[in-house]
Amino acid sequence: MEKTPNRFWDQLGSLLVPKRRATTPRTVTNEQLLAELIRCFDTSLERESIGTSLLFDAHYVIILHPASYAERLAALPVIVNEAVQAFNERLKQRNREPNRIVTVASHWHFKFGPGTEFDGKAITPTDVEVIGSLTGPTLENDSLAGPKAGAVNLKATRKVKNTNVYEKLDLNLPAFSHIDFRESGAFAVRIDPALLNPPVEKAADTQPVSQPVTIAPSPVRPDALARIDCYMADQNTEETYWMKDREVVIARREPDNELFTNYIRLTSPYVSNPHARIRHDANSGQFQLASFSRHETRLNEQVVARSEPGSPVWVDLPNSAQILLNGVVTLTFQSNL
Repeated sequence: MEKTPNRFWDQLGSLLVPKRRATTPRTVTNEQLLAELIRCFDTSLERESIGTSLLFDAHYVIILHPASYAERLAALPVIVNEAVQAFNERLKQRNREPNRIVTVASHWHFKFGPGTEFDGKAITPTDVEVIGSLTGPTLENDSLAGPKAGAVNLKATRKVKNTNVYEKLDLNLPAFSHIDFRESGAFAVRIDPALLNPPVEKAADTQPVSQPVTIAPSPVRPDALARIDCYMADQNTEETYWMKDREVVIARREPDNELFTNYIRLTSPYVSNPHARIRHDANSGQFQLASFSRHETRLNEQVVARSEPGSPVWVDLPNSAQILLNGVVTLTFQSNL
C-alpha cells in the first residue's frame, strides 16, 4: 500500500523553513518618475541660467524598462501634469526682479519610451533614464533613418546612472534609434505665458497713478463660430483655423480630403483621417465633439470615447477647451459666439 504523507510533519517543516514565494520584479513608481523629472529640471535651471536670465530645459526624454513603461503608461499624463505644476512653482519662486524667464521652446515636451539598453548600459525595471535639453528635434525612429542622422547631436542634461549627479553632454541622436517612442507616450504642454510676464510689485509708499488701462482684444472674425489654434508638437509648428461651418472635420491631410471645404487638414502623421468632428448644435446652442480615431483623444484631460464616423457619439464641448489628439497635437478651442 502506498504511504500517505504525514501532514503534521509537512506543516511543521513549512513553519521552520518557509517556502520561497514567487515575487514580481519591482518597477519604478509614479513618485519616482516625478522626482527624477523635477531633479532634472532643477539641475538644468542651475546650469543654464545666465546672470538674471532664468533658462531651463523644456524637452525631456524618459526611457524606462519595457515592464515599467507598460505599467506606468496609463499614469503618464498625470505624471506630466504634476511635473509641469512643479516646474511652474519653482519658476514663480525664482521669477522676482531683476530676474526674468527666458525660454527656447514655447511648450514643455515629454517623450517616454521603453528600452532595455541605452548608451551601452542596461536599463532594469527599477531604472529611469532622464535626458533633458533646451530644445530638440523629434526622436521618432523614422526621423533617424536619413543619411545625415549620424551628424546630429543633442546637447542634453543627463542623470548619471545609479547616482544623483547630472552631467552636461552631447548625445548622438542615432543612440535613440532602438528606443520605441510610441505615440501614446508623447506629450506637449504650453508654457504658461503669465510666467514670462509676472506682475510688477509696487513699493508700499508708492501712490498708484490713475490712468485708463487698455486691453487688446483677441483677434476675432465676425463670420466665424469659433477659433481653433493647433499646435503640432512633432513638428513644433502652430496654425490657426476659423470654424465658419456648423460642423468641421479634423483630419490628417490626404489627397482624398483636399476638396472638402469644412475640413481642418493637419500635416501631422499623429492625426487620423478622420480623427474628430466639431459641430455647433443649433437647437441647444452647444458646441459638441466626437472622436473616431483608434488613437486617444482627450478633452480637458478626459478621454473621449471612440465612435464610428457614420454614428458619432457627441460630447459637450465647452466654449473654452483644450483637445489633445494622440498625445501630440493640441487644439485650443475658443467659441466666438
